[in-house]
Amino acid sequence: MTNESRKDAYDARAALVSGLLLAAIVTVSGGFTILSAHPGAFGDRVAAGKVSLTEIRREAYCADAVKRLAPGAVNIQLAESPDANTRIIRFGPDGANIARCEFLAEAQTGDLRMGKMSVNQKRLHRQVIDAINMRIDVLEYRRG
Repeated sequence: MTNESRKDAYDARAALVSGLLLAAIVTVSGGFTILSAHPGAFGDRVAAGKVSLTEIRREAYCADAVKRLAPGAVNIQLAESPDANTRIIRFGPDGANIARCEFLAEAQTGDLRMGKMSVNQKRLHRQVIDAINMRIDVLEYRRG
C-alpha cells in the first residue's frame, strides 16, 4: 500500500466518522428537544365516556409532538380521524396546518408506538419519530 492510498483511506475514514458524529449530535439534540415536552390534556371527548385511555394518550402524544415541532402552534384541535390508529390535528390561527400521526396497532407492538407522522403532508424523518417514541416511553414509564 502506497503512502498516497493510505492517506486516501485515512481521509475517507475521517470523513465517515465526522458524518456519523454529526448525525448522532443532530439526533440526540433533536431527541432532547422533543423529550423535554409534557403532553397536555387533549381528550375532550372523554365526557361522552366512549373513549379509551389509549385513544386519549394518542391524542395527547400527537398534540405534544405538534407543540414541540411547531413551537408557535395555536388553536390545536383534533380533526376527524379515519381510524383508531390515526390522529389528525389541525393547528394555526385559521386551522390551515394539518398534522397526521399514525400509531402502530398495540396488538402488533405491545405498547404505544408512533409509526409515521407528517405535518402539512411532509413526512417526518425516522429519527424524529424515534425521538417521539422515546418520549412516549419515558412518559409511560412515569405513569406506571
